[in-house]
Amino acid sequence: MNKRKYSKILLLVMSIMICVLIGIQFYLTLYMRRQQELLPEILTWFCLFLEIGLLAVLLASSNVNQAVGNLAFTDVTGIKNKLAYQEHINRINERPDTFSIGMVMFDLNNLKKVNDELGHEMGDHYIEAFSAILSDVQNDRISAYRVGGDEFAMILEQTNAVEIYHVLSGLEKAVDEYNKKHCIQISYARGYEISTREHYYLMEELVRCADEHMCAHKQKSKKNRLDRKQLG
Repeated sequence: MNKRKYSKILLLVMSIMICVLIGIQFYLTLYMRRQQELLPEILTWFCLFLEIGLLAVLLASSNVNQAVGNLAFTDVTGIKNKLAYQEHINRINERPDTFSIGMVMFDLNNLKKVNDELGHEMGDHYIEAFSAILSDVQNDRISAYRVGGDEFAMILEQTNAVEIYHVLSGLEKAVDEYNKKHCIQISYARGYEISTREHYYLMEELVRCADEHMCAHKQKSKKNRLDRKQLG
């Protein structure tokens, strides 16, 4: 049993205990009115304080679990991490189909060069800057994740090729705007795939295809840079 399930069961048990105590308190209140004895009154007050204590623990546990849950699924850069990404994949796999699911894979270029020449602190800043740009793209149907050192993923639900084109175009413009204002230029490779009725994919296949397209885009970019150097 994982910790999240254990926490939910614990909160459920505490809720049931509070309900039982409320029932006991109600019964003792009626009993006091009829018998006018001191012991039931003491027990009633005891139940009341116990209920207040349990409610306080319940609320605190709920808030702590929420905070811990958020931390567990958040990367140091601020966007969701690989654990959150895998859980999203698992949720989609539990559905009857993956129609209209889009997957985009990203790989930052030149991270090693930035780390080697400018230091790991600047390398971290390079990753954080791209993470922030990806984060701005998110909405209720689009989720971005950091899934590796310089690797990122984006899952789009109820999407199509036109929307993905606009999302990637907007991302490219945002990166261009960033690059105009900063000395470290963000460069990345990306590849995407969509699951449709004509081209249906399981999530693992969808991820693999998007990753293959990303690798092809990266190789093409490298070749173009080499060609420009040779021409220069």
